[in-house]
Amino acid sequence: MSDAFYQQLDETRFEATTLTAGPWSAEAQHAGPPSALLVRAMERVDSGEDVRLARVSVDVLGPVPVAPLDIEIRTVRPGRSVELLEATASVDGRPTLVARGWRMRRTPADYPVVGDHAAPPVPVARERDPMMSFAHGGGYLSVVDFSYESGGGDELGPARAWGRSRVDLVSGERMTGWQHTVVVADSASGVSLATDPVSHPTINCDLVVSLHREPAPGWVRLDTETIGGPGHGVLTDTLLSDDHGPIGRSVQNLFGRSGG
Repeated sequence: MSDAFYQQLDETRFEATTLTAGPWSAEAQHAGPPSALLVRAMERVDSGEDVRLARVSVDVLGPVPVAPLDIEIRTVRPGRSVELLEATASVDGRPTLVARGWRMRRTPADYPVVGDHAAPPVPVARERDPMMSFAHGGGYLSVVDFSYESGGGDELGPARAWGRSRVDLVSGERMTGWQHTVVVADSASGVSLATDPVSHPTINCDLVVSLHREPAPGWVRLDTETIGGPGHGVLTDTLLSDDHGPIGRSVQNLFGRSGG
């Protein structure tokens, strides 16, 4: 088995391993790993120590095949205080994901502490719980662990769960906190699964992650709920935390339909 979601082929091309395969098909990637690959590209743009990545929004343009990804990065809006980056992942010249990320200057040392920074309750032991037993389990779900505080991998409704990847994003590299967070955050709509995936399947077309501080690598806590209704839409809203406390939120817009 591979030790990572991707093998780097050259500076901009990455071979997707079978571990990227999502829950619905062995042929299509889970959106978490390629989204994290776009975050990696943003993090590698020279910025200086006083600038941080604050928000990333990923638009999923269609199914992402388990195939080599070509990554492009450009600066949309340069600036000393705020800067907007755009990264694109393509397969055979066809864009499959596009992400935009705001980088901002860090708050000064005398900025007041505001809001709740209390650490969430950390279980004595985080064990791998069953996750979507009805889905394809040979890729992403085989190497990303979810440990539930409430709810469950086959239950419908709001849930609180800790998630972490046991493999690297790119072979030979340790994942950053941002990369860990994005790999797991894209599963929030599955953790808080709201409807039967056979009778009323839903799939997210985007992922927006906004963080007020740098996340620690490792376990990420998802306090998540999916809300929707007839004639409207479906939305997954998630409070994200690490062992030290809240780090921000993620939102996913989902396309809900009838099965068959």
